[in-house]
Amino acid sequence: MIGWDFSALEGRLHADEPWWNFEEDCRSALSSAHVVADLGTGGGERLRALLKEVDWSGKQVTATEGWDPNIPVAREALAAWDVEVHRYESERDQRMPFADNSLDLIMSRHESIDVAEASRTLSPGGRLLTQQVDGHDAEEIHEWFGEPYEYPHVSSQQYVEAFEAAGLRVDVVDDWRGTMEFKDVTALVTYLALVPWDAPGFSVDEQKEKLAVLDANRPIQVTQRRFRIYGTKI
Repeated sequence: MIGWDFSALEGRLHADEPWWNFEEDCRSALSSAHVVADLGTGGGERLRALLKEVDWSGKQVTATEGWDPNIPVAREALAAWDVEVHRYESERDQRMPFADNSLDLIMSRHESIDVAEASRTLSPGGRLLTQQVDGHDAEEIHEWFGEPYEYPHVSSQQYVEAFEAAGLRVDVVDDWRGTMEFKDVTALVTYLALVPWDAPGFSVDEQKEKLAVLDANRPIQVTQRRFRIYGTKI
């Protein structure tokens, strides 16, 4: 995966969206924030779209990305907004590349967060907005291919506890379940190639009998699980 590009699945994958609008919530928060960080910016596509729709003059916007191939892509995409892209990933790096009490807003869509670190970098009254993939997302993929859950602990309750322990007031928390539908087994395999962390041990050769069964019963449906949690530093 380079950037965050699922165009190879256009017309072959349909995915429901949560009832809330995370992008609109971020856009609203951006309008009143001055020093902003976008965690896990991918290829910068989402942040670029947000910045196109707000008055970003006078704002200092930075981003982080942990997947090395994405970093030059993000830097090029965000150059027009003078957004500095830092190499950072919460599971690898102990410290976020920001000073204490320096940020008004942190946004994170489907990126792991060290909540204590995020709280350290937020100024009092600063906000952390995140939408996350629940640790038991796509349960069918795990069942079909015998793949263990990589992050079974990730849940809205776990995040609520982390927010409160880090001195963040929980303002919003919601869970959601929806459906992702693949037109055929080729679309499913393409998806697993794009997001290998969903099934890191997956092999077409080893699973060809199961894949044939799935393809005979197309379309192929998988359960999505998402949650959002928004908080304010007290």
